[in-house]
Amino acid sequence: MASPRQARSASPRRKRPVAILKQFSNCGIQIPKRNEVLGYLAEHRQLSRLPPGICAQVRRVFGPNVELSLELYRDLEIDDRYLTLYVRQQAYDTEIMDRIETLSRQFNGRLERVPGYLLLTTDFHRPRINHAV
Repeated sequence: MASPRQARSASPRRKRPVAILKQFSNCGIQIPKRNEVLGYLAEHRQLSRLPPGICAQVRRVFGPNVELSLELYRDLEIDDRYLTLYVRQQAYDTEIMDRIETLSRQFNGRLERVPGYLLLTTDFHRPRINHAV
């Protein structure tokens, strides 16, 4: 029989954040405030299964030269918060929002069936790092 300590260390909850972070890292997703993102995903366990696959899909569509940053957006005026995946490029064309909206429609149905929220958008900032991937 496993000791309580061994049982805790083998718990899927303990390994889950590490596994999620590895999946994001494999896709070159930046997470500036990891604890905030992991906290939100812990509160929305059903949602937590979706972002790694969605981020991988966004990476495939936008390619290796964009920065993808997963952040927790907070709107203090209405006490709202949700995950946001920002697409950041060195230069923006007039089609960026159309591309984002087209891609978002592909996974919005899955997101609508779980508590929590993930928004794909851009803030039109330049990447904060030198190389996205």
